[in-house]
Amino acid sequence: MNKPALRLRPFCAALFCTYCSLSLAEPHATVTLTTDNVSRWFSKTNHNVALQANVDYQHASGLFLGSSVSNIDYEHKKNDQSAHVEIIPYLGWNVNLNEQWRANAQISRYLYDGEVFGHNADYNEYYLFLHYKDVFSGRISYIDDFYQLGNYALDMELTGKYPLSDHFELSTSFGYSHTKTVLGSDYPYWNAGITYFYNIFAIDLRYMDASETNIEQNLAEKMHEKYDPPLLNSNIVLSVSVGF
Repeated sequence: MNKPALRLRPFCAALFCTYCSLSLAEPHATVTLTTDNVSRWFSKTNHNVALQANVDYQHASGLFLGSSVSNIDYEHKKNDQSAHVEIIPYLGWNVNLNEQWRANAQISRYLYDGEVFGHNADYNEYYLFLHYKDVFSGRISYIDDFYQLGNYALDMELTGKYPLSDHFELSTSFGYSHTKTVLGSDYPYWNAGITYFYNIFAIDLRYMDASETNIEQNLAEKMHEKYDPPLLNSNIVLSVSVGF
């Protein structure tokens, strides 16, 4: 058995046990086909199509857990051990502060079936969210060892939503990834789009853009030899989702 399979074996066993326990409840699932697997300021599929799936369950106490899976394609420095699949199990807690505000904390583990940029890159991310009704949310997250590159990263994002009707919703997000300590530069990013909902289906059309700033040239040049994902640059992304 190859090394990627060995690395994923403990996770698959844990995931199987988790899903067996969830089968006693009624988990929710979503399958999405998108023209680009976007993560904040960069593409995880080199601006190519991705098929994604997510299953989750939330208990009445506020505890929630789940996992997502997607194909990936980090073009830079491919080899026979390069990862093609990303799996993200997560666990969190949701708290209603009052009728209008709620908060939640979450931990996610990013797992890969092979190497990313020539090395093993599994890592953890820790989140705090604050939500106002269904129209505004803020998020801050911390990664202790970003793609196992030897340093931390912070990400902050604000999202606003505005319902146009029962079926259409406008939304926009503004974010900032502080990765200078590990990549030699930071990345502000934003997106805006419209989503159409009908029954179990959703169609999202979104404009996405990002830039590079606060650059430490020597470190940036050194790290980009290892880690150089495609930066978003006036991208249009179309996604079609089905929920169960």
